[in-house]
Amino acid sequence: MSKPLAELSGPVDALFSDLDGTLTTNGRVEAATYAALERLGEAGIPVVLVTGRPAGWAQALLTMSPLLAVVSENGGVTFVREGNKQKKIYGVPASTLPEWRRRMRAAMVDVANEIPGIRLSSDSQYREVDLAIDWNEEVNLSVDDAERAVKMLREQGFKAVRSSVHVNYGPPDFDKLSAVKVVVEKVLGGNPDDLDRYVYVGDSLNDAPMFYGFEKSVGVANVREWWDELEHQPKFVTDEREGAGVRQVVDRLLTLAND
Repeated sequence: MSKPLAELSGPVDALFSDLDGTLTTNGRVEAATYAALERLGEAGIPVVLVTGRPAGWAQALLTMSPLLAVVSENGGVTFVREGNKQKKIYGVPASTLPEWRRRMRAAMVDVANEIPGIRLSSDSQYREVDLAIDWNEEVNLSVDDAERAVKMLREQGFKAVRSSVHVNYGPPDFDKLSAVKVVVEKVLGGNPDDLDRYVYVGDSLNDAPMFYGFEKSVGVANVREWWDELEHQPKFVTDEREGAGVRQVVDRLLTLAND
């Protein structure tokens, strides 16, 4: 059973957050949510974005925002700040990527032959490690069709997971949690095997590894749409959905910081 957010305790050294359906509200980051992240950073609590979106988005987001780092492609590519520059960290050896990309493209042909109307997401052209099948963003497919795609891809040896908008698939050697542990160790200077001083907030199935790995894991209220499907559920749930839920988390962390 999840707990109310008011029971979340400190100390908290950083906030890790999903993007789609978490920071975004109806597909966009509201000004109030962006301002909340700014306030959190000013209070000395950095924010790290952890998303299934592509590396191309991650580079841009890190450039234009107050974020400390961006984990993209569900852990496939991570961008971190190093002074005025950015460093890119891959979740798999870069030398293996051409062969993985060839296999992923071939697998997509097989899936498309079995599931009419399915296609790669528009943002797949900006991806470096994984690919994404659109089932609920610009394409409207059923959950059953999305799960058929997941099953087919896993049978071919890929890691495949359904988010609120995409089916992301790629090499099986990474996930959001493995990439976040790299950020904790290399950027925050913490112990990657001890995440008790960090909070994660998310909303969907691809956040399950994070809900498991973080004792202080939070789901915004719309996570309940997938509750029974989640392999691991968040320890806390907000009253509000999407960006409003994140703002509740920020308010709680600021309260703890001022205690």
